[in-house]
Amino acid sequence: QKKKEFIEAQKYYIYVVRGNHECRPQHLENIEYIFDNNVNGCVMYEPEYPHIRYFLDYGVYTINNYKCAVVGGAYSVDKWWRLERAGMTEETNNPKKTGWFADECLTDKEMADAERVFTENGPYFDFLFCHTCPITFQPTDLFLGAVDQSKVDKSMEVWLDKIYKQFTFGVTLFGHYHADRIEAPFVEQYFNDIENLDIIIHRWDKYAWTGELDWWLYKSPNFYMNNQ
Repeated sequence: QKKKEFIEAQKYYIYVVRGNHECRPQHLENIEYIFDNNVNGCVMYEPEYPHIRYFLDYGVYTINNYKCAVVGGAYSVDKWWRLERAGMTEETNNPKKTGWFADECLTDKEMADAERVFTENGPYFDFLFCHTCPITFQPTDLFLGAVDQSKVDKSMEVWLDKIYKQFTFGVTLFGHYHADRIEAPFVEQYFNDIENLDIIIHRWDKYAWTGELDWWLYKSPNFYMNNQ
């Protein structure tokens, strides 16, 4: 609540793509849906924090005149640790104590509906904003060594890979893995960095012509592999 109050006091509009370890905004008692002319689409917000806007978990928005596809949600790799630490199971889980939410990933029905929405608005989008990433671009060097990857639900990443190949995205931006770097050509990962969308577009327009990126941009070890 204190963080929300601080953000609201700045009077900037903040638009949120939901990740994991987060309650879905639609579960809040006082959440409201509105059509937001700033982004040309439906968003959610709490009346006491009108400048904090939550994108739907899948949808198409216009941001700074760019057509953007949005996909929220991801699997928490520390799910079982969180449950065990709190002495709980999936059935007895209390998210306020564990920070794990059973509906953190999109359902099969939601994925199918997202494909329908993207088909109706595609096939080209300037940006894809997603919390996790297509499995092709997973930053394997950032995986936690203590986590057995065979037990990690990668359905979101596999489905996003299908979406990535089914539609055309100018630039893909994602988070989830706690790094700021260029993951692959036209694919960027964000954690703390803040950038203007025009600058991002210009960067990749230049790359399309020259095949070069500014030297100071931090590139993933997978960058050159994904550039083949």
